[in-house]
Amino acid sequence: MNNQEIFTPEERNENEERKRELIELVASGEATLIVGAGSSARVGYVTWNDLLEELEDLANRCGTGLDQTQKGDDLAYAEAIKSHIEKTDDIGKYYDLLYELFQPNAQAYDEFHRLLIDLPFRGIITTNYDIVLEAALLGKRDEAEREGRQIRPIDGVPLVIGPDAPRLIHEFLLARNNDPHIPQRIAHLHGLYRYRESIILSSEDYVENYGLRVKKNGEDQGNEDRWTLHRKLLWAVLATRRVVFVGFSMEDPYFEKMLEIVSTDLWGWNKSIHFAIMGISAGDIKDSRDKADRLKSKYGVDTVFYEVLENEIPEKKHKLLESLFADIVKQCEDKGRSIEEAQGLPDDTDHPKGEEPRSIVSGSRDILNWLKQAGQRMIRRIGDED
Repeated sequence: MNNQEIFTPEERNENEERKRELIELVASGEATLIVGAGSSARVGYVTWNDLLEELEDLANRCGTGLDQTQKGDDLAYAEAIKSHIEKTDDIGKYYDLLYELFQPNAQAYDEFHRLLIDLPFRGIITTNYDIVLEAALLGKRDEAEREGRQIRPIDGVPLVIGPDAPRLIHEFLLARNNDPHIPQRIAHLHGLYRYRESIILSSEDYVENYGLRVKKNGEDQGNEDRWTLHRKLLWAVLATRRVVFVGFSMEDPYFEKMLEIVSTDLWGWNKSIHFAIMGISAGDIKDSRDKADRLKSKYGVDTVFYEVLENEIPEKKHKLLESLFADIVKQCEDKGRSIEEAQGLPDDTDHPKGEEPRSIVSGSRDILNWLKQAGQRMIRRIGDED
C-alpha cells in the first residue's frame, strides 16, 4: 500500500504538519521520551499479546482450571494467570518466565534504538522490562570513546522506579532539566526482568503501584486513590514536560487514566501538548483515526502516523518508523545545533527573568509556559495528597 491509499491529500498534509511540530519539539530539547514494548519487539522481544500467550501456556502447564472469563481484558487476565500459577504451583515459575523472555538476547539493539538515544530528549522513560535502550547507550559511549569524541556522561545501569533509592530518582529528575553533569540513563517505570518485586504487569500490580483503580465497563472498581511514587512521578512528567510516546498502542487503561487525571487537573483538553507516534495500515484506517481523535480531544495527545508496510516480512513492516526518526535526527542537526549541544544546554533558570531560553522554538512557547504555570499551581496538590 502507498500513502495515497492510506491518506487523502488533506490528511497527508495534516500528518506532515504534525510531524513538523514534533520535530520542532524534539529539536528544542524540551521533550521527554516514553518508550513502550513495540520498540523492543524490533529485536526479538515478545509483544504484549505474545507475552500473555506465553503466560497462559505456563498457567495451563501448572494446573487445570485457569479462569478465562477475564480474557479480553488484558490486565485482568494477566492477574488471573498470575493468581492461577500461585495457587497451583510455584509463583517463581512466573518470574522465571519473565526473566527468560526479557533477558538480553543476541541482538542487543538496532539502529532505531540508537536514533532514539541520540536525540536531545530531556529524559527517557520506558515501561519495558528489558535493557535494549541501555545497550544502545553503552554502544554510543563505546563509539564516542573509539572516535575520541566528548559526549554527555552515560550511566548504563538501569534506574528502576521503586526498588532504587529516591536519591537516584531525584537525580534522574534533575537530569531532565539538562544538567550536563548528571549522566544520561534510562528509567524503568514498570520494572526490570531481573527484579521480580519491581514488575508491574497485572491489574493488581497496577493498583498497588499507582494507587488507583480504573473503571471497567463504566462500573466503579473501588475507591482506591493513593498518590504513590509511580503515580507522582508519572503525573510530574506528564504535567511539567511535553512527552513523545513511541512503541505504545496507547490503550493501557492506567496510562489513559493518568492522562485523564493530568488533563482534568490542568485543563489540557484538545490541546497539542504531547505526541504519540503510531503505525497505520490500510486495514485499520478508521480505528487508527478514531483513536487519534480520542487522544487529542480527551488528553491533549496529537498523533503522528507512519505507514505499516503490511506486505513486508515482519522485521521490515515498521521500517518507515526508523526513517521517520532518521529524518528527525537530520532536521535537528540542520537547525544548527548538534545533538550533544542540545543535551547539554543549561536549565531555563539560567536565563534572565523574562527572557526565553534558546532551546524553545516559537511554536512551543505558549504551551510550555502554560505547562510550567499549571505545574507550579498543582505541585501543592501532590504534597497535600501524600
